Amino acid sequence: MDETMRIAVASGKGGTGKTCVTASLLSAWKGATGLDADVEEPNLALILEGTPLESSLVNVDVPGVDPEKCTSCGRCAEECRFGAINVFGDKPAIVTDELCHACGVCAMVCPTGAITEYPRPVGELRRYRIEGGQIVEGRLNTGEMNAVPVIEELLDSTSREGVEIIDSPPGTACSVVAVLSQVDYAVMVTEPTPFGEADLTMALQVAADLGTPAGVVVNRSDMGRADIGALAERFGAPVLGELPFSREVAAAYARGVPPYQVDEGWRKVIDGVIAELKERGGIA
Repeated sequence: MDETMRIAVASGKGGTGKTCVTASLLSAWKGATGLDADVEEPNLALILEGTPLESSLVNVDVPGVDPEKCTSCGRCAEECRFGAINVFGDKPAIVTDELCHACGVCAMVCPTGAITEYPRPVGELRRYRIEGGQIVEGRLNTGEMNAVPVIEELLDSTSREGVEIIDSPPGTACSVVAVLSQVDYAVMVTEPTPFGEADLTMALQVAADLGTPAGVVVNRSDMGRADIGALAERFGAPVLGELPFSREVAAAYARGVPPYQVDEGWRKVIDGVIAELKERGGIA
């Protein structure tokens, strides 16, 4: 049997309980590695009381302009899709690092070789030890606009051996696509509300477009009327479990305690989700 599987826990919107489910899966699935790809607000290591081990910087190559070589031709600005480089009059090109996506096009098209690239730190990877496993956390530097380089570095930092459970960013933007395009299965966490239904539709469509199989976990399943089952069926995504609202769970999570550790209902559902994932991944 193949003992490797990379699983993303995702959601079409924030606040559905995505990190609750991720932390609970890691509490139950001993030996699994957690990857915190919610790089703008990583908190898995905090919830699971991780012990820091090591850290490293994440750099991107951004352009620098040699004013002696720049002829102000404007070719670099014309080719930059992100508005990160501009030319005003006969002045040398000006680079806005925060807008740069490190694609390298400006250096490629510069006719005089005035543009060279240099590394600029945009984030950090931190590794933690937790009970029964480890967490690798991506952390985007404050003020940075593009989370994808940190997410990609995070996903490339592991050997992909064993089971990896990823706490994805919320929503359906580029950072989520960066995660869902590199996993074997996606667990979509939602709630049975109009907003939950609408955003789950977008999330399942993204997964379908990427060819990533997905299943659904319905959190606070007794606090809304949306027919999540029918929506999931439309996309061929099974409902893996339903979690009714629990005041005990809410109070525990406010203290940073994963629901799996305090609620028998959560334990039953999460154990069932793990059993389903193991079956799909061919894991004993």
